[in-house]
Amino acid sequence: MIICRKTGQLSTIASTAEALEVLTNSWPIADGKAFMAALLICSDVEAGIREPDEARVSFIAAAKEAGVPFDTMGG
Repeated sequence: MIICRKTGQLSTIASTAEALEVLTNSWPIADGKAFMAALLICSDVEAGIREPDEARVSFIAAAKEAGVPFDTMGG
C-alpha cells in the first residue's frame, strides 16, 4: 500500500504490473538510483527475467528514496 502525495489517496499495489504503472505514470520523482532500478527490475519481472520478490524490494527502496509513505502489510 502506498499513499499518493498529491491526493492523499491510499493505493494497494498488488502486482509487478501495478507497481510499474505507478512508477511510470504517477511517481513523484523521475530520477534517482532506486527509482531507475525499480523501473528496470519491474520490467524484467514482467518479461519473466527476474523474480517478483526483487520487484517488491526495489519498489520499496524507490518509495523510501522518494519519501512516499507505504505499508508493506505482512512483510
